[in-house]
Amino acid sequence: MGSLSKNKYLWFSIILTLVVGSNLLIYRLESLGPLPTGMALGTLFDCIITIPILVYFFILRKRYSLKYILPVMIAGYGAAVLIIPHGLLAAYSFVKYILFAGEGAFFLLELYVVFKLMATLPKIIRSYRTNEADIPAFPYRMKQAWEQHLKPSRVQKIFFTDMTMYYYSLFSWRKKPMLPDERMYTCHKKTGTITLYVMLIHALVLESVGFHFLLHSWSPLISIIVLVLNVITLLFFLAEIQAIRHCPIMITDSYLYLQIGIGKQLLVPLEEIKSIHPYDGPEKLKKEESKQIFDAVLADFFKEKPTFEVEFYHPVEAWFMYGFKKKVTKAHLRLDEPQKFYHALTAKIMKDDHKEGLLK
Repeated sequence: MGSLSKNKYLWFSIILTLVVGSNLLIYRLESLGPLPTGMALGTLFDCIITIPILVYFFILRKRYSLKYILPVMIAGYGAAVLIIPHGLLAAYSFVKYILFAGEGAFFLLELYVVFKLMATLPKIIRSYRTNEADIPAFPYRMKQAWEQHLKPSRVQKIFFTDMTMYYYSLFSWRKKPMLPDERMYTCHKKTGTITLYVMLIHALVLESVGFHFLLHSWSPLISIIVLVLNVITLLFFLAEIQAIRHCPIMITDSYLYLQIGIGKQLLVPLEEIKSIHPYDGPEKLKKEESKQIFDAVLADFFKEKPTFEVEFYHPVEAWFMYGFKKKVTKAHLRLDEPQKFYHALTAKIMKDDHKEGLLK
């Protein structure tokens, strides 16, 4: 679900190990003698506050919805139950009720939004089916229909992302992928992307089965929470596979459309494209440079260099999961038929420039 850089993953692992390890040692070292009841409060703070903050800054921020924070806090409480001796934890049993009340309140809010969506859904589906669009990809067409009937909000964008995930993971398997033509260009057939996701799914299923029974013997509640998170992750991987297969890169008479899985989308007017040229830059970009680039190169076992760099005249807004967005000035691409794509986009740009020249 959004790849972490190696440095961030390393630092996250180190800090998490220090936080959890130090709390474990406090209760296991006999030399410390009897521990005060208040010590349990410190461990609860680490598990319910500190660890979720780490998860937010290292994993969730600008990648995923904040709705995942509450499950992380509940999982942190489960970890605290395993770490703290029962005698010390008994004084703070009320904490779990506060957490579950928060989760319940958030669930009711989501339920309210779902009811509002369900009332509007027939209109959205009708608009989706009747509206003709140059870009036939499901995320683009559904987004147009969605915005016709719902006011923009972060909650709405969260549900749109979730709906896209459920559509591709559960309901897109009977639909055949669009065949490549002069408008559509695939970018996954000559990569190991699909194989990578299949391997991740295989590992996730095996881990879920084994780990669930192990956790269940310790804490049935935590085992259920972890199982639900694993199922969501499984649906995400399936959705990524299907979205990659069903959403090729497209060139219309007006736009270059880049849809990478369910998590990235960029719609560039052709008149905003300054140039397309072979990429000759470094394999790893500096952090400041990467902020300005829309990376349309698919995940693989080994990160491949882009084939092309597309440069824009002005910053263009790129959309990501759960409504996150940023301005980009370039896009990096790697396609199955690079030369065919290069000639098609170059012809479109030249034709567009010729039109502008005539207008002037």
